[in-house]
Amino acid sequence: MGEVQRNLFEPEFNRSVKVQGTDQRLTSNSGVVLLREADHRLELIDSIALKVQDPRRPDRIRYQINELIRERVFAMAIGCSAQDDLDRLAHDPAFRAAVWDRNGDQVVHERLASQPTQSRLISILTRSAANLEALRDGLARGVESHVIASGGRRVAHATIDIDSFPIEVHGKQHGAAYNGYYKQTVYHPLVASLSVGGDYDSAQNGKRLGNGFIHATLRQGQVHTANGMQRFVDKTDAKAHTIAQHVDYRLDAGYTIPAVMDALTSKNRRFTGRLKTNPKLDALAAEHIVRPPGRPPAGGYEYTVELGSYQIDTWQHAQRLILVVVDQPDSKTGQLNLMPRWFFLVTNWPQESRSADDLLAHYRKRGTFEDRLGEFNESIGVHLSSQAFKANEATMLLAMLAFNLNTICRNELEDSVGGGWDMQRFILFVLKVGGEMIKHSRRLVLRIAESAEPLWSKLIARLKGWQSRASQGVKASGFMPPPDHAHLSEVLRN
Repeated sequence: MGEVQRNLFEPEFNRSVKVQGTDQRLTSNSGVVLLREADHRLELIDSIALKVQDPRRPDRIRYQINELIRERVFAMAIGCSAQDDLDRLAHDPAFRAAVWDRNGDQVVHERLASQPTQSRLISILTRSAANLEALRDGLARGVESHVIASGGRRVAHATIDIDSFPIEVHGKQHGAAYNGYYKQTVYHPLVASLSVGGDYDSAQNGKRLGNGFIHATLRQGQVHTANGMQRFVDKTDAKAHTIAQHVDYRLDAGYTIPAVMDALTSKNRRFTGRLKTNPKLDALAAEHIVRPPGRPPAGGYEYTVELGSYQIDTWQHAQRLILVVVDQPDSKTGQLNLMPRWFFLVTNWPQESRSADDLLAHYRKRGTFEDRLGEFNESIGVHLSSQAFKANEATMLLAMLAFNLNTICRNELEDSVGGGWDMQRFILFVLKVGGEMIKHSRRLVLRIAESAEPLWSKLIARLKGWQSRASQGVKASGFMPPPDHAHLSEVLRN
């Protein structure tokens, strides 16, 4: 049969241009094949699916759990976070080839799961605490697999950043509430991110790659920023030590609470955090807030002061206290402010191991982690629209898995070609690539746009350099008959 072409319109700006529709297997999401290759080599989604208890009858299953998770994660990875997007992506040839866990060229003819089936996936993931924990454990598992694949063993040292962020909602979702700090109706999740060597930059002078979210939990919108922090740190610490031999922590002022600092010190875990100021601390700093005589330099002053050992009644252990004075000119007038600004760092690092200036520089790298949270919101854009709290938590964890998978591939690309790639740029130029799927001699050939070929070549070379892991997944054989609505271009719902 010949190719079917349908004329859509001829633009008035240039009559030589004609827009047609075609029945060829075209795609604008060729990059999902790269994501599948990375997922296959790391055994990421298969390892999660093996731990999920599926209540469905095996003889009636068309879509395996790993295929359902893979479809949702890949959709989120290219920025399609709404479940309704899956109805269109289910017909994408590259998506079909990447998601199906079957061999052969038949995969491009088989429709993927629709939005209602994906809703049932969320129900399966939330039917038991074990299923949800299997999904949550997949975060650390993916980072661990990447570290092992790129180096063969755990890294020597890694840093954990912990923070919360708001996810705005617009309905009556369970647990969502107005937060006075953010002045929005939100969920208030808590997340932990790991970076090898304390640096999120992929070009780390020979240090191994490895960073991403390793633990996360969804919380109600009105809770305090440190709510559940001690338990969260305990679980994060256990996950982090499967990736690194030694781990230290960077904490914002909201998390330097006595229970957390004492627990980390008792476990001999190093931490650096910002301490909330109070009149007693300001009195200690007063004698050090001075300006030297003479004309100030163009950039102003910045210096650190060791204040020695410090302990209050609610602390079981004394901690090292550092004063940081920032006396910089106003960006508009160029003049120094009337009074310098200052803040305090609290740490259990010995002075002989790290100086005050080193700790300040180390703490400021936490800003890159906060940028990553912004990237997650902008590029993945998780929408928590389910009424049930656990369903929204499962959706958030799937989105974080997608972000981690993108981060792994982006870091490998950055380390290969150099330069910085923000997540949206990576999605646009590496994943959202035009292509054509051609069947030839029982093989599927994906022809991609020429502009993407150099980047793909670099990234594929990096993926091939990973050390392989023993396959844990069991491939499904054959296809169950498709649902009655499989012939539709999208599922129609009232």
